[in-house]
Amino acid sequence: MKGKMLDTYERWEKSGHLENKLKAIAEMVSKRATQKQVAEYLGITEKTVIKLRKAHKRLDDAFQFGDEELKLKLVDAIYQRAIGFEYEETQTVIEETKTGTKKRITKYKKQSLPDIQAIKYLLITKFGIEYNEKKVEIELMKKRLEKGEEVWTNEYSDEISINTPRVRKQSKKQR
Repeated sequence: MKGKMLDTYERWEKSGHLENKLKAIAEMVSKRATQKQVAEYLGITEKTVIKLRKAHKRLDDAFQFGDEELKLKLVDAIYQRAIGFEYEETQTVIEETKTGTKKRITKYKKQSLPDIQAIKYLLITKFGIEYNEKKVEIELMKKRLEKGEEVWTNEYSDEISINTPRVRKQSKKQR
């Protein structure tokens, strides 16, 4: 009696290669590799990767773990830009002298100043509307919507709200 044919994931599992494949996938995704690039590395089609991700949670988890790692690295990079950081530059000078060539290495410590845009981004994403430049406008729009003073309609719709003092009706586009 013949058993069912194993899919790629199951073959990796049976041959003992699954853990290495999952680690490689997570690492590649954390370094911005696309699903297509991962498929090429694995020697399978992107369509097969999609099917395997749906059928095997651990494979999908490896992709998601890689995405989370990438996100953490990017947020950390923004944080470093926001607070500023110190870095070292190295300058190598090769000079010709009477006794031969001389190599002189000079190291400079430099400071990257805090980046205002990175600071704004982190404040808004972490602490919300309190730090948004358009805080007043956002709160005003929120109050209008709560009071029913403003209604937004679909430009292709003939609906008009009569019970509200102000109605923004967008013009219909020519068809």
